[in-house]
Amino acid sequence: MWILDRYIFRELMKFFILSVSILTLVLFLDQLHFLSEMILNRGVAIQDVLILLLYISPAFLALTIPLSVLFASLMTFSRLSADNEIIAARASGMSMYRLMLPVFFLSFVTYLASSYIMLNLQHRGNYAFKNFIFQISIRKADFDIKERVFNDNFKELIMYVEEREIGTSRLKGIFIYDSQRDSDPHIITAREGTFISHPESMKIILQLKDGTIHRMGDTMDRYQLLSFYNYDILIDMQEGEGKMAVIKEPREMSLKELKNRIEELRKENKETFIEKVEIQTKYSLPFACIVFGIFGAPLGIRVHKSGRRGGLGVGLIIIIIDYILLVAGQSLGREGRISPIIALWFPNILIGWIGIYLLKRISREEMPFEFIVRIGDKLSLLTGRVLEKVKR
Repeated sequence: MWILDRYIFRELMKFFILSVSILTLVLFLDQLHFLSEMILNRGVAIQDVLILLLYISPAFLALTIPLSVLFASLMTFSRLSADNEIIAARASGMSMYRLMLPVFFLSFVTYLASSYIMLNLQHRGNYAFKNFIFQISIRKADFDIKERVFNDNFKELIMYVEEREIGTSRLKGIFIYDSQRDSDPHIITAREGTFISHPESMKIILQLKDGTIHRMGDTMDRYQLLSFYNYDILIDMQEGEGKMAVIKEPREMSLKELKNRIEELRKENKETFIEKVEIQTKYSLPFACIVFGIFGAPLGIRVHKSGRRGGLGVGLIIIIIDYILLVAGQSLGREGRISPIIALWFPNILIGWIGIYLLKRISREEMPFEFIVRIGDKLSLLTGRVLEKVKR
């Protein structure tokens, strides 16, 4: 009996590792344009890009681990059923629940791993990613300002520099067209200036010395000329190519920070829907490992007639449905239209209920949801035709 458990568990791990690798790679490829832009346009080193990938890995794994449990259980039991190994095990006296023991074990272990990632790593990785982008923006501000050229590195701020001291951030002969604020755009000239970064407040400030500010109204009949000895410009990187102030958002807060934030907002009589949705996400997303494990195995047996391609197609449909429900729930929860608990736990409850229903029916050797087999057959046929055209 333990030999069969190890056999099933090896099959599960094979599909699980393959699914995690492929799904994570797909998410990384989604960031390919951004990363290539960082390398080509900002001159970011390859090792810095690898650090960025490391920072966003927890957020990716939080999504790919539950989905991989679904694929692993679905594909494993679909193959076992197609090879009549499920029938042989049932004929020897093993119940369906006993056959599910390796799935339960995998689901529980991945639930613990996913919970650790969500509660301890994801928010740190998200904040470190944003912080690292900010530091890159500082380096870009320091070293990409070119002499005797109109630099548009920052949105709504054009800068012309007569001279830049090599190896420092000191600029001389500065001309700036500033349209960052809601007021009328104005022109600033200064003898020299220096970029100053403040890591504790996460801001970039351009300190100007010995200059003038020229302002003109829309009607052209109002003109102001101001002189200054020291003048600071806060570079609005949030609307440009970086971050003006890397303030922690809910996705970058720990559980304790979210709870403290909720208390602060309540004292100010402000809404706390976004923070509550993030808290429920930290619990509901890992729990999907258990839900998908229970759901995938009986579903795999149910669609075994369609083979591996059909099982893969049904798995993709379930992922799309779950993703739509999750995104819709988060959106409605953040807007306060429904309770955050209902918004984030409804997909788990729905899929979990269907999984338990399938498991009970199949354990009694009943075949529910005949339309699932038909969908799998059509998907298998469609996939086969596509592969044949590709081979040709």
